[in-house]
Amino acid sequence: MAEQGTIKITHVNVVTEETILHDSTVIIKDGKIAYIGEDNHQQTDTVYDGKGNTLVPGFIDLHVHGGAGFDFMDSNQEAVDEICSFHASHGTTGILATTMTAPVDHTVDILTFYSQLTENKGAKIIGVHMEGPFINQKLKGAQNGDFIESPTLVNMKRVFDMARPGLVKLMTLAPELVTEDEVFELLREQKVVASIGHSEVGHDGACSCLKKGVNHATHLGNAMKGLHHRDVGVIGLAMQNPELTFDFICDGIHLSPNFVRILAKTCELRQMMLITDAMRAAGLADGLYDLGGQDVTVIGDEARLSDGTLAGSVLTLDKALANFMKFTDLPLEKAIYLLTMNQAKKLGIEESKGSITQGKDADLVLLSDTFEVLSTWVDGKNVYEKVAN
Repeated sequence: MAEQGTIKITHVNVVTEETILHDSTVIIKDGKIAYIGEDNHQQTDTVYDGKGNTLVPGFIDLHVHGGAGFDFMDSNQEAVDEICSFHASHGTTGILATTMTAPVDHTVDILTFYSQLTENKGAKIIGVHMEGPFINQKLKGAQNGDFIESPTLVNMKRVFDMARPGLVKLMTLAPELVTEDEVFELLREQKVVASIGHSEVGHDGACSCLKKGVNHATHLGNAMKGLHHRDVGVIGLAMQNPELTFDFICDGIHLSPNFVRILAKTCELRQMMLITDAMRAAGLADGLYDLGGQDVTVIGDEARLSDGTLAGSVLTLDKALANFMKFTDLPLEKAIYLLTMNQAKKLGIEESKGSITQGKDADLVLLSDTFEVLSTWVDGKNVYEKVAN
């Protein structure tokens, strides 16, 4: 007799934390991974034939603004469902809805909306990433400089007074602008990942900030000082100190393939996290779009403001994974953790996400031998299935 609420995925090569299990079976019960191994002939409600393809953990995107014509700043259910369904079709199962620098009142409204959001289609919203408004005007990138705020204790408290506890998972800020150490203490108390980004901080300043708990860097190499022989900056610190984790946009545009290759050789892979920084044009045709109230022109894989500044991307995580493997010649079993377990550990959710392990959430992605996403499961629910040609 079939056990109620169970799903069996058969004939898959399963990428676990230790190895790849060939021609194996995964059983899901009540949204959790209940079994991994050879087919034990257990009867289940549903059987899914993986046809020899590869099963990997669901991807987690720490930095994504939108896709499919929508932006998380739109702050409505349709926008969330469309963005998350689009990215689920590219293997993403967990998302930090990422904000843009905006008027404080608008930011408060955004946080209120996501505090009240209970469910959505596609990839699951697991929190918010605030990219601004506490950034450096000189390296604002595609953020709207009119609405940049100082990272004061008063401003920080206003954020956390409006957001439900645990909603803000990551905050990008320019730590050189912080004048009150209580700000860093508050971020630690709130269990927020404090990330250096849109910042002029140099190596020594970053070292000091690392001791205060600022232990991540946003889109390394972009909107920060470059690697210089007299001040190696945040990039040089990351190369020397594995305590400083970082994310990066692996589209071959924001960072050259050679630079990605250097990072993979000099840094520990556990430090590195792939992100998309995708904006609303992701998945759509070339044209004129909006990002944070600014016009963005998309041509091919590039999204730019009128002055030529890169304005997010149209990248998806499956493409980022394929690019990283191509740029570095690293195999899937090593590259996969740059968009799964590394993120889960950084967010403190590794007990439930990030790997195919018994007892964890059944967030899974089936990949073809060319790394095309064939199916995506979130909490054991099939949220995407590639239509056969």
